[in-house]
Amino acid sequence: MKLGIIRKISFTIIVAIILFALNVQNISAQKALNEFSIYGSGGVAAFLSQPKLKGNSSIGYCGDAGIGFTGFFSSNWGILTGAGFGFFNAKNKANSLLFILPNQKDCGYFYDLHTTLTDYSEIHKSFFVSIPLMLQYQTKLNQSLFWKKDNKIGFYLMAGMKAVFLFHYHFESELASYNNAAYYPEFNNWIYTLPMLGLGTFNGYTNNVKLGFGVMAMVALETGMKYRVGKNSFLYTGIFFDYGLNDPTKKYRLLNNHNLSKQPKETAPLDFAYHINLMEIGAKLRLSFFWKKTALPCPY
Repeated sequence: MKLGIIRKISFTIIVAIILFALNVQNISAQKALNEFSIYGSGGVAAFLSQPKLKGNSSIGYCGDAGIGFTGFFSSNWGILTGAGFGFFNAKNKANSLLFILPNQKDCGYFYDLHTTLTDYSEIHKSFFVSIPLMLQYQTKLNQSLFWKKDNKIGFYLMAGMKAVFLFHYHFESELASYNNAAYYPEFNNWIYTLPMLGLGTFNGYTNNVKLGFGVMAMVALETGMKYRVGKNSFLYTGIFFDYGLNDPTKKYRLLNNHNLSKQPKETAPLDFAYHINLMEIGAKLRLSFFWKKTALPCPY
């Protein structure tokens, strides 16, 4: 999925939420009772690199828990917000990477440095606090005291955005080996081995650093079923999909204009793709509570 399409979808979602917020007074249908909720989720986390690299793979896990509040405009529509605390641990791996550093100079002659990395991998670990803003649609459900006589299963769908505040972010990287070769355009000639110039095959490195505080914006989708489970409670069971719109490690990444043979063993993340975006998908359980002074006269 291209980043431009994701951004258009997120912009559309934000506009939809704003329009609903501005037109609450125009919705005349009987509204559902507002809900307070607690939730927990877990699933798979992975990075999507663009452009797609040969031999690139990514896998990991994630989870979070938190509280929420849903204010309903009608029996079908509402807006959810809240706060959650979570974590993710995801690995990003590329079998082979090629960097070209042009216009290097040796004894008055210019050459292009071709660097091939073998088995480069990154592991990202972070805790975060997330604040969602999501538009919720649901089918009509019975909130009267006589709910057991007509206890139907409802459907719900949420779409919106999340602000994710990352802290305690640990980054681990590992490189098996890399090879430097020099091409001299003036002579149409290659030099593959010359240690004094940093040419040849070299051992890689391992790296473990703590990155600074970061912020990530995510498109958030959730859908599933909603059940009445008590006098004043509902249970949501669903699946979620979150997609990060920015790479919080981008400012730390080492641009492709460095000779690795001249870098210290502990180095920054490599800037090997235009976009590196976090995706999360999994299951979510949400238990919500509502209060009313008197029972509704009938299901709505």
